Amino acid sequence: MNFWKSKIRYLIIHEIGNKLRDEQIFFSEILQNIDENLENILLNYFLKSFKMDQELFCFNHNSNLNLNEIYTYSKEIFYQNNETLFIKNSKDIAKHLYEYSIHPKITKGELIIVQIDGVIYNNKELSLLGIFKSEKKDSFLKVLKLNKSINFKDDKGINISKLEKACLILNTDEENGYVVLNIDNQSLESNYWTNKFLNIKPLDNNSHKTKEIIKICKNFSNEVLENKYDTNIRFTFNNDFINYFEDNESYDIKSFSDYIFKNDDIKNAFFEYQESNKDLFDFNINDSFELSQNDIKKEKKKIKNIIKLDTKLELKVLLDKENGTKNIEKGFDEDKGMSFYKIYFNEEI
Repeated sequence: MNFWKSKIRYLIIHEIGNKLRDEQIFFSEILQNIDENLENILLNYFLKSFKMDQELFCFNHNSNLNLNEIYTYSKEIFYQNNETLFIKNSKDIAKHLYEYSIHPKITKGELIIVQIDGVIYNNKELSLLGIFKSEKKDSFLKVLKLNKSINFKDDKGINISKLEKACLILNTDEENGYVVLNIDNQSLESNYWTNKFLNIKPLDNNSHKTKEIIKICKNFSNEVLENKYDTNIRFTFNNDFINYFEDNESYDIKSFSDYIFKNDDIKNAFFEYQESNKDLFDFNINDSFELSQNDIKKEKKKIKNIIKLDTKLELKVLLDKENGTKNIEKGFDEDKGMSFYKIYFNEEI
């Protein structure tokens, strides 16, 4: 995705209060006036936080996609491309967000809705709709130059170096719910912005499938192997599944199963776990797909082979191509009546 040709077509700002506290909505009736300098600042604010490799989403609805409000309002904006209808639909978007602004921690803030043209995505030029909610105000100092002095005056405003809640809706793949990029950097439960207001789900692409199969493996390791098997078995499993993903261009259930499971009991436990928890994973384990190495690298960093001991010590074993536990030996000291780990190494690094 490339924004070097991007230009703001329409921009409007509304204020959304907390419905639970009977705060109201303030609607703007006209568009924001934008000069070239302000446009450059705003485009940087709107777009710089979105990463090229972040997860992609699409709009969702249990029965009919057209019943997803933000999907429908976005479609009308893209189709009509009209100032009056942009303002009308922006108000509808604001009303929809207001209905979900009922968490006691949600504060009054600005809702910015912008249509941006000249976005390059998959070698095509298209427009996008951006929706941004700002809730926190940062303090800053204004510099006032008077006749005989320069003074500071304190003020509060939006920090343009960070986004709190934001989405970009790309005008592509309409029939499948558009392509949506999302940011939600606050801990008010994703229900408020992501699941309720937007109602989006991850795109069913190779990146998503890669992350889902890794998530199944990680959860199985943490929830089943950690509680029922020796540490060595869990660490070996973690090494094996990461090595499989790193060493293969694509995933299929047979090669995965043959590589990972040397023990039928663990194999059966894995597939039983996956079946009983399939509602938690947006993934069909029998699918075949190309693996996303970028996502594997990211997810690998999150896997922690840690042995926690009751003597306030932890041992961290790094994932590697060999079984990392081959240099750790567990034993029991009869004199002390305690278990111990013996660690082998060549030299300190």
